[in-house]
Amino acid sequence: MRKGPRVSLIVMCLILESCKSDFNINAPYQDVYVLNCILRTDTSIQYALISKNYFTENGIVPPANSIEPNIKNANIKIYYDDSMFNMRDTTALVADSGNVAMVDCYYVKNLILSPGKVISIEASVPGGDTLKSTIQVPQIVYSNFSLNFPQPQGPGYQKIPSYSWSWAGNNGGSAPILDLPQLEVYYKKYEDGTMTDNKILIPMAYYFTFNEDGSLVPVNDTLSFSTSCITTLQIVNQSMQEISGEDPNKDNYVITKVKLSVISLDPNLTKYYCANQTYSNNFTVKLRQADFSNINGGKGIFGLYYVFHLPLAVDSLYIESFGYRYDPSWGQ
Repeated sequence: MRKGPRVSLIVMCLILESCKSDFNINAPYQDVYVLNCILRTDTSIQYALISKNYFTENGIVPPANSIEPNIKNANIKIYYDDSMFNMRDTTALVADSGNVAMVDCYYVKNLILSPGKVISIEASVPGGDTLKSTIQVPQIVYSNFSLNFPQPQGPGYQKIPSYSWSWAGNNGGSAPILDLPQLEVYYKKYEDGTMTDNKILIPMAYYFTFNEDGSLVPVNDTLSFSTSCITTLQIVNQSMQEISGEDPNKDNYVITKVKLSVISLDPNLTKYYCANQTYSNNFTVKLRQADFSNINGGKGIFGLYYVFHLPLAVDSLYIESFGYRYDPSWGQ
């Protein structure tokens, strides 16, 4: 079947039609408020943030010193389980891409989420606009957790042993969800007469950079639809050594617990993340950024994520091989 001439004709018509109007790389100006509220199931304190789009009527980004900060003095209510919660103004220290700043936001205490419950948010901002959204807390059940440690497969077989974990995250048959597994080591450090609590993330892998020093960059923050993860014993050893670094006093470090954490995004956050990742894909050419919002009366995202923790057994002899002490009673 010959489609070449017909396709060429369609493309030519589109080009000629586009020449009839001015081209603007920016999207049309929209004077809207943005409400972002990401709930968590591992805490009873929830936060929300309200901002406004930063584009002028000409579609040009304004100077940084003229950008309006996050909106204060809004009235935000959360309706959940036949109760109403009022969110209060506060400021929070936020780290983003290496930058740390205090931001104006809102919070509410004693809001514990249960699977299957419906929760709504309603924000009235200065000027009379109202932003609303309603979601259902998904039922995510983790099961079939397994740990696999590969054994040698015959004489002369040499391979760095690897640990792999798999799980089943059942969210009641709703839309697919993204998972983020993290291997965490908690420890205490004795310094200046006091003990401080610390935590490190053991990367699932490393990838090479093109830096002159040939440094390796850890990979430990990759969301995916996969329900398994793997890391090698070599990577675990390297991470354990980095706890103390060049400090010769290894016995000042006490390992208290090790656990595998799985963060699962609900379907709303999954769609939001996938929309932005699609736009960021280097192999995708788009004239306008993909946009996902479930906020009525404005833009933004109202969603939640689960955090599941699986404690892992630790061999005290392995911990002591690095010169550290091991005391799981401090990790309770």
